[in-house]
Amino acid sequence: MRRRDDKIARAAHIKERTHGTSNEISFSVLDAAKYKETTQRFSLRDLLAARRDANAQSVSRETGEHVSRETSGYKASVGSHAADSGARGQRSGVWLKRKPVRRAAQRKKALHASGYSEGASSQAPVAAKRMSIEEEIARRKARRRKGRIAAVSVVAAASLAIVSIGVWAWHCRVTEQQGYESELMDALRLVSEADETILQIDAIVDDPFAAESEEKKQDVLSSVEQTKQLLVDADGKARSVSEKLSDPSVREVANQTVISITARQGMITQGMQLVEASEDAEQAAKECDAAWQVVLDADARVREATKLAGRNEVDASRERTLEAKETFSKSLDQLKVLQADYQTANVSPLIEYVEKRMDAMDLAVQSDEALTAKNKDEAIARNDAYNAAEEEAATMASALPSDPKQLVKDAYFATWAEVIRSYAGQRAAAGTSDAVIRDYLGAQGK
Repeated sequence: MRRRDDKIARAAHIKERTHGTSNEISFSVLDAAKYKETTQRFSLRDLLAARRDANAQSVSRETGEHVSRETSGYKASVGSHAADSGARGQRSGVWLKRKPVRRAAQRKKALHASGYSEGASSQAPVAAKRMSIEEEIARRKARRRKGRIAAVSVVAAASLAIVSIGVWAWHCRVTEQQGYESELMDALRLVSEADETILQIDAIVDDPFAAESEEKKQDVLSSVEQTKQLLVDADGKARSVSEKLSDPSVREVANQTVISITARQGMITQGMQLVEASEDAEQAAKECDAAWQVVLDADARVREATKLAGRNEVDASRERTLEAKETFSKSLDQLKVLQADYQTANVSPLIEYVEKRMDAMDLAVQSDEALTAKNKDEAIARNDAYNAAEEEAATMASALPSDPKQLVKDAYFATWAEVIRSYAGQRAAAGTSDAVIRDYLGAQGK
């Protein structure tokens, strides 16, 4: 009973070194089978061999051949077993006589068992060549290791392929975005080229009557169409990339570039109106200045006539007075032409002043003629009237600007005030957008 318990315990034993693996049960079964071969008292092979020896003993009795000691001993045990069986048969009152057919069947079975024993003995070397348990464990571990290596290789290859595709897609995306940023930089360069003309327009708007403004106006007029085209091209590039850029900061720069270009286009449209208007105003101012210079020349002749009259050189005084009147008349004609050509400027105060001076000159001539005719009372009366007219003219002159062409300038600023304010708004919008662009370009340069 104890040996049976040992057998069960050994068969149920699970080796510690295979604990937790797929070989726990299979290896214990192999151990149990191995243990069974070495510990059981009777096996099928021994039983078949015993039957074969029994058959051989029966043959030797018939032939009278010598039987070995081991066989004799075995047959004695078998014979005693048969005798006991016969005695039991007799006690039961039944005697079974073996038939020849049954004996032949037993003989055939013994021969079959003998053949099986020989075959089993021939297979013994093959069984001996089987792997030991340790080798089987090593083989299975190696197979699992190869399987893991293959699986890891497949996963690594797949991961590498995925990473390669991701890197390639990322590279394409980055390259595409760099292309859009480069196009945005091209748009900014076009804006920078257009600014050369825009800055000239800005200077003219700030001071349309500066000494060097005339040359700037000519340069602007000759380059404005090219500048407009530059802004159109820049606007197309900026609008195109503003919808494609993925970086929010760069996309904001593109949007600000569009706003800045639109503001610059407004500056050009309104600035050119101001440039043309200022050009006309500048011409009118020049004409007004020229007419006023004639007035100053006439006034100088009047002063000479007054000095001659004080020295009792009446004829010479009258001649200078007539020359002065003719000069005033010339300036009056110029001012009237200026008023007709440049109606936005109100030069009527100048015209009224010149007309008053001409009336004074008529009175001065009449006074000189009365002195020549020795009509003293008439001469005094006419001279008093002349002095009164000169006083009125002086009062009118005090109301005039120190530079009469300022009337033209004031008229220009009053007429184009709304356009000037709109231009300033466009310039402010462009400046705000330019600040964002400068911050971005400054960050890129760091």
